[in-house]
Amino acid sequence: MKYLKIFAILSNLANNLVSPFISFVSAYFGMNSEELALVTSATNAVPNISQYFLNFIKSKAKFLIFIGTLVNGLLWVISAFIPFNWIFLTVYFIITMSIGIANFGWNLIMDRVSRNSRGSTLSLYLVYGTIGALAATLVTGFITESNTELIREFFLISGIILVGSANLSRKIEVDTKLEENRVKSASFQMKRFLTTIFLFNLVLSLAWPIFPLAQVYKFHMNDENIAILSVETGVTTILFQRIVAKLTDTKRKLTLFLGSALYTIYPLSYALSDSIYMIYIVNLASGFTNAVGSVTYIAYIFDNSDDNTIRRNLAVYNLTVGCGVMTGSILGGVAYNYVTQFYNPIYSIDLMLILSSILRFSVSPLFLTIKDTRSKLK
Repeated sequence: MKYLKIFAILSNLANNLVSPFISFVSAYFGMNSEELALVTSATNAVPNISQYFLNFIKSKAKFLIFIGTLVNGLLWVISAFIPFNWIFLTVYFIITMSIGIANFGWNLIMDRVSRNSRGSTLSLYLVYGTIGALAATLVTGFITESNTELIREFFLISGIILVGSANLSRKIEVDTKLEENRVKSASFQMKRFLTTIFLFNLVLSLAWPIFPLAQVYKFHMNDENIAILSVETGVTTILFQRIVAKLTDTKRKLTLFLGSALYTIYPLSYALSDSIYMIYIVNLASGFTNAVGSVTYIAYIFDNSDDNTIRRNLAVYNLTVGCGVMTGSILGGVAYNYVTQFYNPIYSIDLMLILSSILRFSVSPLFLTIKDTRSKLK
């Protein structure tokens, strides 16, 4: 699987040259909370929602990866030369759609290559992707530390690498078969899991428009600080991946609960601390939550699907995540804008983040109620 591994490294390197900085850069250039809500929902919701419609298209996984990555790269090249306004936001929305197309193809291939060992195989490819992401984030963060305008140079570099990655994707050693889509109702347990996923992503994303505001106006971060947080997440993801892989294959419900409950601490750290160093310390746990988010949730979908339902279940799962994220992000931005009518901006930021933490923790126990019917895990 040489080309599959190389593609994972290169595509993640290219995407992470720019993606960790989009929300921060948007806040830096003066976008308000509602505009930031659109940016964060585009970043996190549109790739997922766009995947739902791919369920109705008869196409092999490798082609989806190729076309999604190619369009992604070409649009980042264009983004390097356009003004940072509604034109950029429009192009960025299309970029996130192309990311969704490539991700759908990638997940279909991951389903095939990980069938004998979900946790360890998915974690292994997560590590390959993380290696590329780490290198990219370090380079971008430290070079643009004193001049955020330099981010445009990385739009161009990212686009060029993605175009090359698209060409490489045609050499990936495994692909899916073209099969007729068979309509089959989702099981009760799958519907229950998807309902929990929707609620969790809704409360999770309430804080997403608030984080960049806190980074800019409360902690006065720069690109270097954002890079440090991203690199810290990448390094700890690699350190935690073996643990998460084992737990995914043996104690899946517990892993889902712990992964969701730990998300509580991030908004709390922003709300209760005035020091960026406390943010760094709390962010050490992000490796665990990131690994769970990238491995355990998708492993549940894989193990509770068959060849006739995998495309449909993946599509509905991503639609559910996307709708939850978009709803939460927009509600978070609107709620913050409302709260600032009564309180000063910093107090409003802290209040919204504390509320987000409470809601995150309240939803987490729902993961303990689901059943893993096919893998028969506890």
